[in-house]
Amino acid sequence: MNQDHALKLIGAYRRTMLSPDGGTVIDDLRAFSHLDEQAGSDLSLSECAYRNGMQDFYRYIEAMISDDN
Repeated sequence: MNQDHALKLIGAYRRTMLSPDGGTVIDDLRAFSHLDEQAGSDLSLSECAYRNGMQDFYRYIEAMISDDN
């Protein structure tokens, strides 16, 4: 991916996710990925891997819309 394409993609994420509806989606994704909850020791390896994947996906979106880009 070249720099121009990356900047356009970041802009699209920011326009979408920083809108009022996007904020609602971000909040739902954060809750769905259980980012703010303790996992505990009762998760199986596959459940833990799934949860980690969901949390990584959420963090990817969060990074795309951050002011650090």
